[in-house]
Amino acid sequence: MRDSTFSKQLALILGYFGISANFGGSVVSLITGFTKISKAENFIISAGVCFFCTFILIGIFYYLCFKKKRYAKFNAVAITFSGFVSFTAMYIATGNFICGFPYYMMIIPIYYGFSVPINKLSHALPVSNLIYYNLLFVLTFKAPYFPGRAIMPNLSLLQTSAAFTATYIFLFYVCYLVSKQFIRQNAELEESEKRYKELSSRDDLTGLYNRRSLDNRAEQGFSCAIIYDIDFFKNINDTYGHQIGDEALIMLSNIVLKYCSNEFELYRYGGEEFVILSRLPDNVTLELFKHVMNDVRMHFIVKGNPVTISAGIASFCKDYNRTLKIADENLYLAKTDGRNKIYMNGEEVY
Repeated sequence: MRDSTFSKQLALILGYFGISANFGGSVVSLITGFTKISKAENFIISAGVCFFCTFILIGIFYYLCFKKKRYAKFNAVAITFSGFVSFTAMYIATGNFICGFPYYMMIIPIYYGFSVPINKLSHALPVSNLIYYNLLFVLTFKAPYFPGRAIMPNLSLLQTSAAFTATYIFLFYVCYLVSKQFIRQNAELEESEKRYKELSSRDDLTGLYNRRSLDNRAEQGFSCAIIYDIDFFKNINDTYGHQIGDEALIMLSNIVLKYCSNEFELYRYGGEEFVILSRLPDNVTLELFKHVMNDVRMHFIVKGNPVTISAGIASFCKDYNRTLKIADENLYLAKTDGRNKIYMNGEEVY
């Protein structure tokens, strides 16, 4: 969930809004500075700070969102940067409480509320931000040289600070709980989708990956393909029934699976046919499959009768379907030449 669709959308909203707000604040500060006679330098300095914040945020936005695709990390960095730096500059530039900028500061707890569950951040960040804003308010009304200083009685300051704190906490926890619930439901949905994809990619009978999975994996660095099937499988079904035939397929799968790994992957192709994709060199693949054949000859027994397999091997071409076709042609040669054999490059190799 750290870099989910939700965190990506939140990052994009935060990025575009933060950049626009900083740029807009800098323009307002610059215009205000040019039109003011008294303390115009404060607004011009604030405009410079806002311009600086804009370029910093653009850099962070480009690097984390577009270059690294680290949306969750951008949320944490950007909201902290905006909360402690950008909004402070705009608060000073737009006239502090006089212009009602603390209302805009409520954007910060909303974003913290959504970001904390995504990034698993400590609550120390929003708490520190809230304390920081309250100190900023005190400086506004008590520090002699604070830009845009206004006089406010202590009781009014206390009431204003308490109202701001209560609203900040309320907005933060509402968004926090909504975000946690959304993340939980989204995680359950993703897990359900994962289970569904896993089930749809596996054969119901043997538990092996099926032909759909084979088609998705076939061109990912494999060197050769093996197609094999059970000799006289129709006779098994006709003589003992389809249930015994199914048991034979499961038994064969378990025998071959002992030899499988990340370099030697087994799939059920359909019916009594199976496919192995190998990353090993052709000669190593052949030697390994000879061991498979020997194991099958010794242990693949149905109703007291030994059962064999036939196989065809083909090196990978550029065209995956062509590779399977060549392997299938080799399998056909093994079948027509008496079965219980391996054919490769049109010749019997075992």
